[in-house]
Amino acid sequence: MFICSQVFAQVGFVDLNHRDYSQKTEIDKCKYRITYTYKFIRDTIKKQPFFDQQVLEIGYQYSHYYSIFADKLDSVDYEFSQPRKKTRQNKDGSDGYNSYKEAGLNRNDYASYEDYWFDYPEKGKLTVSSVFCATTYIYEEPVSTFEWIFYPDTTTILGYKCMKATTTFRGRTYDVWFTPFLPIRQGMWKFNGLPGLILNASDTKGYFEWTATGIEKNINKSIYNYTHNGNGFQYVQRKDVQKLNEKKWKDPVGLYISLGINLTIKGYEGRTKPGIIQLPYIPQLELE
Repeated sequence: MFICSQVFAQVGFVDLNHRDYSQKTEIDKCKYRITYTYKFIRDTIKKQPFFDQQVLEIGYQYSHYYSIFADKLDSVDYEFSQPRKKTRQNKDGSDGYNSYKEAGLNRNDYASYEDYWFDYPEKGKLTVSSVFCATTYIYEEPVSTFEWIFYPDTTTILGYKCMKATTTFRGRTYDVWFTPFLPIRQGMWKFNGLPGLILNASDTKGYFEWTATGIEKNINKSIYNYTHNGNGFQYVQRKDVQKLNEKKWKDPVGLYISLGINLTIKGYEGRTKPGIIQLPYIPQLELE
């Protein structure tokens, strides 16, 4: 049974996200590793910012973009699930284990359970996995093509001179800063195609911003994928994931019930039916 807590002005919901850490499989070795701070808004009414630490790993064949926080949570959850671990309990006898606390995350930290593999499983393909309530939804699409407009503006990020460009992609317009001094035609999230590495990007509405915080070169770190088979995995289309994201704020109770999760919500005992709760609008990166 899932007990929700009050997170927003209205009732908020804790995401039941978890991946089996033991199912990680090496698919490549890393040449570059770029870390980013991802600042984003989950509620367009209060506009409280949340933060994730994310990373782009560029290998010899594939690239992987994912949340460092989500990876930490998977790791501590896996360790805690081992038989040698004893269940922590609160004074009232309830389970006292808190994965966010175990991973050293703060109140406004948020693990984005979305992974992006570029040129995987083949050149020109993008594989995306999104986790909702312990189910991983996977879709493939061609690596996105962006139409860039260039500007003469310059700035410096992490000691690299950067140039400005803008693009409109699936309903949102973004300003980005890239450096031609690192000949990597990629960046955070799905961004790619510029003559240099993207070190900063933000949408013009102020909902999303990524800023590079570190660059590692010539490292021999493994790039992983998860073994996507058995229970807990569904292969879908991108529009299916968009619908799940939309339902998460339009009808969160209906979403959880449709995924087979029983709810007990403080203040709503006995009224956990689809349609009874709507959260403040939570924006999506892709509107189209």
